[in-house]
Amino acid sequence: MSIIRFTLIGIWSAFAITLSAVVALVTFSPKLSVAMARWFWSPVILFFAGAKVKMVNHNSVLNALNPSIVVANHSSFLDIPILFNTVPFNVHFVAKKELKKMPFVGWYMMLTRMIFIDRSNRSKSYESLRKAGQLIRKGKSVITFPEGSRSEDSSIAMFKQGTFQLALEAQVPIVPVRIQGAGRVWPTKGFKLFPGEVNVIFGEPIFPEYYKNLKAKELAKYVQGKVEGLVE
Repeated sequence: MSIIRFTLIGIWSAFAITLSAVVALVTFSPKLSVAMARWFWSPVILFFAGAKVKMVNHNSVLNALNPSIVVANHSSFLDIPILFNTVPFNVHFVAKKELKKMPFVGWYMMLTRMIFIDRSNRSKSYESLRKAGQLIRKGKSVITFPEGSRSEDSSIAMFKQGTFQLALEAQVPIVPVRIQGAGRVWPTKGFKLFPGEVNVIFGEPIFPEYYKNLKAKELAKYVQGKVEGLVE
C-alpha cells in the first residue's frame, strides 16, 4: 500500500510543480504559483500520505505581521506540505543554493523566487543572509527549519544560528511552530507510510522589539525553547 501512496505522491508532485512553473512563466509573477502549493499541491500530498492535520492555536499566526519568519522543527518530508497547508499566507523557503540543480524542485524554487543561501564560505553566507533579509523586509514571508536536517526521532536538535542572523537582518516577527506526528506518518528512514494524526501547534509571534538586542546565538536558544514548549 505504501508503494502505491509513494507513486501517487511522486506523480502528483511532478504534475503540480510543472503546472506551477508554467503558471509562473505565463503570469511573470510567482504569487499564484506559490499560492498553488498551498491550496492545490499540499492538500493532495497530505491525503495520499494519510496525514490528518489538526491545527492548534492557529489564530496566533494571524496576529503576526506579514512578512514574518516561521520557524519550525523538522522530522519528516511531510513538514513542507504541512506548513504550506496550514500557514494562512504565501510563504517562501530558505534553501541552500545547491537545490537549484534539482530537476522539478529546483526549477520551481527558482521560478517562484525562493530564497537561496550560499554556504560555500562565511563571507558569502553572510552576504546571502543580508540580501535575504532585505527581501523579507520587502514582503516575503519565509519558513525555515533551523535544525538544518530532519530529526530521526521526536527530539529537537540544536537550532543553527543562520535563521536568526536572518531574523536580525530582516527585523520582522518570528512565529514559532511545532509539528508533532509527521515523523510517525512519514519516517526519515525506510519507505513506508503510516497514516495518522499530525498536530501543528502555533506559538505567539515574537516581535523585533523583543529580540533586536540579542545576538543570533542567544536568539536561536530563545526560539528553540519556545518551539520545544509547544506541546499538544
